[in-house]
Amino acid sequence: MLDKTKFISIMTGLCEVYKQTPSEFIFDMYYEIFKNYDYKQLTEAVRKVLSTHKYNTLPKPADILEYLEGSASDKSLIAWLKAKEAVRKGGYVATIEFDDPIISHCLQELGGWQWFCNCPIDELPFVEKRFRDLYNLLQKREIINPVRLIGFIEQKNSERGHNDKIPKPILIGDLSKKKMVAHE
Repeated sequence: MLDKTKFISIMTGLCEVYKQTPSEFIFDMYYEIFKNYDYKQLTEAVRKVLSTHKYNTLPKPADILEYLEGSASDKSLIAWLKAKEAVRKGGYVATIEFDDPIISHCLQELGGWQWFCNCPIDELPFVEKRFRDLYNLLQKREIINPVRLIGFIEQKNSERGHNDKIPKPILIGDLSKKKMVAHE
């Protein structure tokens, strides 16, 4: 968690640069938004904003967050690349879990994991557009519950009652950030 004293130092400097009178409200609101970042991350993002911000107003939190997390477009592209990586690593036969729960929700909404893996190549640009639009929409909804994308092997073994022959899912992404799916 970000040290509040260091944070106030950053914000005071920003206010000086943009000739904004610091206020308790500004400190409190910005701190709430940035408290989960470390000092180094925040100072680097502020440095980048200072070098690109073209207006003489105090940068909005969204301006700084874009440098910390990327734009919505950046995030949806990364999610799309993870979905394609999962197809390469496991294909329709494997059960997949992502570190980002929004990805699995998008794939479920589009037609499911096995459908996605079997999608014709000439349709992929259209699927990508729908996926990325859906991803951007779901980001705003703060989806936090991951969904397990069932592969063909798990599906067939479950149907036949061979629950002891279900392979472990393939995990895609940064596993330290992943919230685990509850297994029934």
